[in-house]
Amino acid sequence: MPFLLRALTLLTLVVALVACPRQTRRTLVPDVPQNGDASARARFAEARAKFLRDGRNGSDFRQIAEDFPDDPIVPWAELYAGIAAIKERKFEVAVKALAGVVERNTDPGLTLRAELFLGIALNYTGETADAVRLLKKAERAIENDDERTEFLAAFAYATAQGERPLASLAVFDELYRRVTPTERALIVARVEEVVAAADPNTLGRLFDELADRKGPSFAAMASRLALVADAAGNASEAARLREAAGPVRVAVGLPRTIGAAATAGAGSGDPSLVGAVLPLGGKQQRVADAAVAGLGLAAGISDGRGVAPVEIRAANDAGAAEIAVEDLARANVIAVIGPIDSASVDAAGARAEGLGVPLLSLSTAAEKNHTSRYVFHMVHSGEARSRALAQRALAKGVKKFAVLAPENGYGRAMTAAFTGELTKGGGTIVSSVTYKPDTKSFAGFTAKLTGDWDAVFVPAQADVLGLIAPALAATGKIPRPLGTKKVIGGRPVLLLSTAENLTASYLTDAGRHSQGALLAPGYYPDDRDPASREFLDRFIAAFGRAPGFLEAYAYDAAQIVVSAGGSGRAGLAATLARGELAGLTGAIRFDADHRRADPGVLYTVAEETGGVFAIRVSR
Repeated sequence: MPFLLRALTLLTLVVALVACPRQTRRTLVPDVPQNGDASARARFAEARAKFLRDGRNGSDFRQIAEDFPDDPIVPWAELYAGIAAIKERKFEVAVKALAGVVERNTDPGLTLRAELFLGIALNYTGETADAVRLLKKAERAIENDDERTEFLAAFAYATAQGERPLASLAVFDELYRRVTPTERALIVARVEEVVAAADPNTLGRLFDELADRKGPSFAAMASRLALVADAAGNASEAARLREAAGPVRVAVGLPRTIGAAATAGAGSGDPSLVGAVLPLGGKQQRVADAAVAGLGLAAGISDGRGVAPVEIRAANDAGAAEIAVEDLARANVIAVIGPIDSASVDAAGARAEGLGVPLLSLSTAAEKNHTSRYVFHMVHSGEARSRALAQRALAKGVKKFAVLAPENGYGRAMTAAFTGELTKGGGTIVSSVTYKPDTKSFAGFTAKLTGDWDAVFVPAQADVLGLIAPALAATGKIPRPLGTKKVIGGRPVLLLSTAENLTASYLTDAGRHSQGALLAPGYYPDDRDPASREFLDRFIAAFGRAPGFLEAYAYDAAQIVVSAGGSGRAGLAATLARGELAGLTGAIRFDADHRRADPGVLYTVAEETGGVFAIRVSR
């Protein structure tokens, strides 16, 4: 949600992005054109009146633009649609609508107004450089005091993440005077982080020129420079700065005494404290419980061998997730793990980005989620795992493939990812068959997989794969390890599957029909895998069951946050963006969009002594 926007049910401040009736409205926007469709104007007038009352009917304006695409009123409708979308926390929708107004450039005043709100929206989508450029240009399009507060918030936080973060300090000082105590605490934390990362010499020059000697910037800069003077042996200068900083620190809510934390920035995050936002008590309780178990083990709840305590906040919708992130930021966590569902991930990510707090989401659909400087997606998406299977098969020399997939969005997305990777590597799809998602018998479908192919890709839940693998064997396509020359009753093929939610129960009926299969569930508890053995033993001792994939990803998230968080939040984000960290779920690396770049871990079904089948890590 935009900075300062809160839910009334939580007794916090709502800042309107529309004119307050008690304020004098000055606008650069010309009147609505009168030469278009009269019904379009009437609908626009009705929608605008409603918007000025509550500001939340963006869909009305979008519908007008769709119903009258050639009418001159469209840029006005798109402008209001964009502003409303910001209030509704639909930042991507806002960007699309407002960019359309800018591109049309119907009127200079209308365009400038759209650029103002486009800059605000881009700040929350993480495109901070473009946000700063537009906000600088469009400041004169502000129409009231509430909008100026929203402008200052976006400009301050976007500038703090840019090439000249110290330029944000004066803006934060102005913003500080306008907001609630809760918002002030967040500003103080962000200012301290900016100051902590600055070069002391540059900071000293800026300190001498600082206009506001009573705000958070003065308190943070004087504190940091006092410690610098102490380190340089200049006791008299350190004493002078401490004396000057003391009353201002108290005024902005900091302890009068300057501790060593000021060097690293009190708001830069405590590397020994991790936060998490999860949908506890809601419809997603099962997945929340899985994540809690993984985080609990990382915190050492059963054996005292944790890496750090984890503070968990419950959030069952996007608005609650944003507020939870703010709460954890005030608690000075080094990073936030979660949420899980896509809407909450995007909302929490936008807020974390604005606060400069790394967020490691547990979304299982990372391809659909937004990314930004501080937002990372821990879980390999189904698309990423499908590409990893294609890469492994191609690396083993397989070139001809078949696909058996469900007729739904999941099946289409996984097939597209797999096929795209094959095309890049010179592979081809020889045969492709789809089935209805509620199918229970698969022999008729596997029989349709004709042609000369060597491997079959089956994106599916593990329990569905447990029905498909025997059906493949029954129709003469018998899954076996690559390189198998002959089998009785058919020909050997390599089975590839995402095997979602894979557990040991899969082996009961399908193990002997899946020999040599390559599976990409994200994580499976292989008790012979050295990288997983300690985690697995501890987990079973703590919870009396084997962990699933989400438990492993949550555990990995906590581990890497603590191991790489020693240099503060900004340093953690930088390390995650460019480094590689060992984990249960692979050699963790993130791509330019902060989704998992490493292929993760693939597994295979192996026959062991006595005809027993097991799922093992595939090397």
